Amino acid sequence: MDVEHAEHTLETIRSLMERSQRYEHVSGYSGLAAGSVVLAACGVMAAGRLPFGPRGNFALVWGIAFAVAFAAHVILTFARARQRDEPVWSRQARTVYLALLPSFLASLAVTVLIWRLNRLDLLPAVWLSLYGCGVLATSFFAPRSILALGAGCFIIGVASLLGDWMHPLLTMAVGFGTTHVAFGAAVLAVERRERRERALWAEVLALSKQLEELP
Repeated sequence: MDVEHAEHTLETIRSLMERSQRYEHVSGYSGLAAGSVVLAACGVMAAGRLPFGPRGNFALVWGIAFAVAFAAHVILTFARARQRDEPVWSRQARTVYLALLPSFLASLAVTVLIWRLNRLDLLPAVWLSLYGCGVLATSFFAPRSILALGAGCFIIGVASLLGDWMHPLLTMAVGFGTTHVAFGAAVLAVERRERRERALWAEVLALSKQLEELP
């Protein structure tokens, strides 16, 4: 029993040390929100009923989609940090966002270039590829689910760039929409499992204390 208790204690210490190095404010609801917004935007674009022309419709729909998804991410990140009683702008958060910054700036520059060339059909694949690179760069400081998200986005983006078989809206729907919904659902499932495990360990510890107090 003492050996098992010591092993559990060491495992707990190791987990705490790993957590101290990881960015843990990633919300599953943020992934669900972002994916749902992208899928809704794809539906609006596919309907083709906006009156502003291809370039105007493109800028309007994806500008609003980005703003809504970003706002949801900020709100949910703040809420998760407060729930965990941790600072939002921690050292881990700064590390993650600095890792994202190069790919974000590259996306802005490439967007301007492609807009000038009037090749908007290339933008979804380019965005997805660069986004995947940025997310993969943060995977060293974030949960493992981030690695799967980044890899999925990068692979879909590159595949869409190399082949002309992928429609731009399909790239957005699958690459940004479906992957983020799946990511959010997976994160929430892991969180529920971890809550059950913590509750079980709390019951075991409480029972152990009660047994120790028996005469």
